[in-house]
Amino acid sequence: MKSGKYVLKSDIYGRIGTSQEEVGGTAVPVNLEAYDKEQVDYSDPYFRLKIWTIHHANEASEQYGVWHYHQEMEWIAVVEGVLRMETSTCSYELQAGDVVMLGSNELHRSYKYRQQALTYIVCHADIASFMNPSLLPYYAAFTGRSTSLIPLNEKLIKYPAYKLEIFRLLQLILLDMSEKQRGYELSVNASLKGLLYMLIKIDEDRLIVPMDPHLAEKLRPALAFIEECLEGPCHLTAVSGKLNYNDSYFAKLFKKGMGMTFTSYVQMRRMKRAEQLLLTEAWSVTEISGKVGFTSPAQFYQLFKRYQGCSPRQYMDRRMHQERRH
Repeated sequence: MKSGKYVLKSDIYGRIGTSQEEVGGTAVPVNLEAYDKEQVDYSDPYFRLKIWTIHHANEASEQYGVWHYHQEMEWIAVVEGVLRMETSTCSYELQAGDVVMLGSNELHRSYKYRQQALTYIVCHADIASFMNPSLLPYYAAFTGRSTSLIPLNEKLIKYPAYKLEIFRLLQLILLDMSEKQRGYELSVNASLKGLLYMLIKIDEDRLIVPMDPHLAEKLRPALAFIEECLEGPCHLTAVSGKLNYNDSYFAKLFKKGMGMTFTSYVQMRRMKRAEQLLLTEAWSVTEISGKVGFTSPAQFYQLFKRYQGCSPRQYMDRRMHQERRH
């Protein structure tokens, strides 16, 4: 894998006005519309990992992907051919056996530019959904709330043995998700945790900073109390008071540890609970909105659509369609 610093011809942090970019001295058409936040669809909303293989035939063409980002961590492993991945600051030329990792909400795009067949594996994982309480110290680091993990790709060049192991784990996840043998969820979960562990092993610059154990110990009771309160009001004042903390102090403590505000975290947990109820209970959307602490169904509908990219009813219909298909 070759890497290099990459400076866009256009300002990707504003509205992009040009439709061409210079590559090797030649102006090439490129889709540089305002970049998209990609919505990842999972076959099982409870198991928020998606992996698939993409194949491009042997043809002479310049193929740019659109600039996009998503909350999921992403791995790309090239099986054959050459692929370039670009972020806002770097570019990576990937050949067979190479792997690149993109952290949560990292802006990126792909670029196929050689006249040869290309096959690569793409894996998206909503890391937050795989984080149990024992992994709380790593929550902010692996969900993109504390730092960018992009520099770790340089370490994959430096330590090829770890790159090979990551490639192997991705192939194993692909096999498990394709065959879905009994207990495949356990195998995939273990492989995913293995991928995260590999990142820690190559992180000699200490980008992945776990939460201070004392801070984690302070937040665990708060998180447990939030889970108990999701059906009704859940205010920062009530939680901080239960733990005998000053409101301002607790708000800063929570954001430092979780990488998000107290309100954002509670909203996220309400939406996760709503997903579960929509798929497991025969209640109406209005009833479910009440079960996750909303007095206004309209407010619940609006927030759910913001998180999921679809209405609660569309979410259920999509899941039922996927189950019939399998």
